[in-house]
Amino acid sequence: KQWYQQQSTAGGVEQLPQLSKTSFPPCMRNIYEHFTEQHHIKHGARLQFCLYLKGMGLTMENVRTYWRSEFCKKMDLESYGKSGHDYTVRHLFGKEGKRSDKTPYGCMKIITSSVPSAGDCHGCPFKHMDADNLERKLASWKIPKIQVREILGLVSNQHYQIACSKYFQITHNKKDPGFGLNHPNQYFLESQKVHGNVVNVGKQGYQGSQTSYVSQSVAPSQVSEASQPASGTPMLSAEENS
Repeated sequence: KQWYQQQSTAGGVEQLPQLSKTSFPPCMRNIYEHFTEQHHIKHGARLQFCLYLKGMGLTMENVRTYWRSEFCKKMDLESYGKSGHDYTVRHLFGKEGKRSDKTPYGCMKIITSSVPSAGDCHGCPFKHMDADNLERKLASWKIPKIQVREILGLVSNQHYQIACSKYFQITHNKKDPGFGLNHPNQYFLESQKVHGNVVNVGKQGYQGSQTSYVSQSVAPSQVSEASQPASGTPMLSAEENS
């Protein structure tokens, strides 16, 4: 199986609803769901999520199309054109401003980012959500109660990346993830490896190199319910708080 081909201009975007459930780390799944429900994300989330999509291997045109289609569920095209969202996508891909190539955020940058304000969704859920909201979020993702308590215990001791690794273990039915987690795009690639997919991230992807992972196919029974997609479920303005 091949998840994404560089020459494809639509396939990757069309698979985001399923991939968000099976292969996104919690920080990116949280942003994706907020964006899908609210059709708007604030500055911090736009930066974090756009660069993650870039690291997955989506092209600039993929992301521009996705951004426009989602934001324009709540604003017209003229307003979108004036918002600066499209400009910032091009900027993050090195096509505007100083034309420097921006890299996706790693775990430590996300964990140490500013605390999300009301209505925002950037950052690390394990670091930035309070215990009650985190418990509800994990329950909505079908994490069993006993394992939610285990994750909350890790979070209470400030072991945020270990908590994320535990989430990976639970959702991929793995006793040991087999890697030290330090980057959301690393999480994505390792998840796809578990699912037996070939991932072509392209030259703009995670670690800036052409990276492919191929693994043995995984039987559906080996993947936990928490990682199964729900049936029927298939960036940046100049103003930081807009």
